[in-house]
Amino acid sequence: MKTLIKTFLIVLIANTTALAQRDHGMAMTRIHAAKMAYISDRLHLSQRQYTNFVPLYNEYERDVRDTRHNFMSKYKGDHPDEIDDATTRRYIDDNLDYQQAIIDLKRKYNDRFLAIISPRQLADLYIAEREFKQILLKRLNDRGGRYR
Repeated sequence: MKTLIKTFLIVLIANTTALAQRDHGMAMTRIHAAKMAYISDRLHLSQRQYTNFVPLYNEYERDVRDTRHNFMSKYKGDHPDEIDDATTRRYIDDNLDYQQAIIDLKRKYNDRFLAIISPRQLADLYIAEREFKQILLKRLNDRGGRYR
């Protein structure tokens, strides 16, 4: 009987975790779709531009996300009040390296974006990204941090 209860609890926890991950993935897909709609509308992309821009932008976003993940994973679990001065200094230096890596990515992708969109649209892209982030953060805050 105990084995049956333990098995039931393990299956229940596994299913709950899987559902939470699926819900998170679905929410991230919806957020990405909304972001792409916002950006394409903000940039006034033609159909041809949109067709060429989206795969390149997805590649750019993936590179930015990987760079952010690499930086964040170094300090995952560290609590600011519990780290020593040497670790804090290393974090500051790594943060500057992270910011430089993001700038380098933007420089790397500029020419590739400019083969598809105009310089004005490229400038508007970075503005639209900031605007979308602000809108998303406000909506999350209004919903108490939930992303549904």
